[in-house]
Amino acid sequence: MSALPKRLTFQLVGFSLGSLGWILSFITMRHAEWRLWLVDNATTVSSGIARVGIWKICFPPELKTSSDYGIMCCNEFKFNEAFFPVEMFLAQILLLLAAFLGGLGIFFTFLPPWQFYMGTVRETQATCLFLAGGIAYIITGLCVLVPVSWNFYSVVNKSSIPFPPPFHLPSVPVAQTIGIAIPMGITSGLMLLISGIIFLCIRLPVISVKVNPMNPRS
Repeated sequence: MSALPKRLTFQLVGFSLGSLGWILSFITMRHAEWRLWLVDNATTVSSGIARVGIWKICFPPELKTSSDYGIMCCNEFKFNEAFFPVEMFLAQILLLLAAFLGGLGIFFTFLPPWQFYMGTVRETQATCLFLAGGIAYIITGLCVLVPVSWNFYSVVNKSSIPFPPPFHLPSVPVAQTIGIAIPMGITSGLMLLISGIIFLCIRLPVISVKVNPMNPRS
């Protein structure tokens, strides 16, 4: 019984990491700053920075050279745009899958403690739910890390994106760097992996409550 508080603490840490990592994956998916492109001599942007995400692209509306602009023009991408490189299309698929699997992981790992306090949980059932939640978290973490790492690799290697003419952007920028979404996604994936490992390695001891038929309050 002395190990119970310690194990409960590990479960709480695992649930917190999984939940925060899942929320962070949502933010990463919708964030525009996956790639920061420095473009020059374009119709819409001149010597400015275009923020390229997997679901939208944002750039300053006027011809400005400063990065401190308060207004951004954003264009939403559709699913699997024809000009998308493989890593951007894969990022759309895997992060949508991560949103679903991460939700399952939260559900599976929240259910045993809830049932424990309700007095309806069994040890075998709790173990299976924690295992399922841990596996879901690990797969979710991989679904986040794979596309984020691939896009990071593309930025480092200065890969191009053949934007169609309506975007008025060159396929190759003057320079490009990673945006905040990349480290955010890596953090999200690591948090989900750690959470999954915790739930696979730590078991919550389930205390069976015996009811005395002669004294229902016991």
